Amino acid sequence: MRGMAELRSKYPVSETFKILDGLDLYRTGRTIVALVVVKSDYGKDLRLYRWQNRLDKKTNTKVWKVDLARFSVSKWNWEEIAEKVQQLKAKHNIP
Repeated sequence: MRGMAELRSKYPVSETFKILDGLDLYRTGRTIVALVVVKSDYGKDLRLYRWQNRLDKKTNTKVWKVDLARFSVSKWNWEEIAEKVQQLKAKHNIP
């Protein structure tokens, strides 16, 4: 299994979550869409994230920011996505 620092670098979710695993659905230099298994005080969860690489005005550097979840999914391969979801749910015992 990948190390926590590697997962945190690859999937910049809130520090309140422990990242257990993740799979990219789409990744470019500007956008990441991924399924991420996280653990919090409320248990494990499989979450869908979209990040965009944006300029942080305070530091004047590029950072990954969670994007609003309002985007087209008409071009997604839903059979492949369903397979990846089932893999992660089985691996991490998520009902």
